[in-house]
Amino acid sequence: MGQYILRRLLIAVPSLLGISLVLFVVLALAPGDPFSELATNPNVPPEVQAAPRTQFGLDHPIYLRYLRWLAAMVHGDWGFSFVSRVDVDKLILQRLPATLYVVGSSQLLALLVAIPVGVFAATRPYSIFDQVANTFAFVGFSLPTFF
Repeated sequence: MGQYILRRLLIAVPSLLGISLVLFVVLALAPGDPFSELATNPNVPPEVQAAPRTQFGLDHPIYLRYLRWLAAMVHGDWGFSFVSRVDVDKLILQRLPATLYVVGSSQLLALLVAIPVGVFAATRPYSIFDQVANTFAFVGFSLPTFF
């Protein structure tokens, strides 16, 4: 069992790094940035427009920005929300109890429905009930998680 968990962790780390790299590059190549509104304002001098981009490292190449972001994530510095004007880790901690309540409730409800339906369908293989239960299960797996 320990080897299985170790193997899964060794697979998870490169997968998470790959996913984070792809998402970071896609978002970095998207048009605009948090300070693009300053660039469109003719009343803001060019040196003031460039200051935040330099301060937050947006003038560096993508690979260097990704490595800095990855190092910050490893050290627990998740950044600052310009919208909420608070650190991102504080925002996450504020919303974590409600998220855990919703996810936990939905998991409990799913188990309360799925276990009896699965046991009943397993005791009557190839019956109409088994086929309907399997169809609903496949539809459930195919739907996005927010449904």
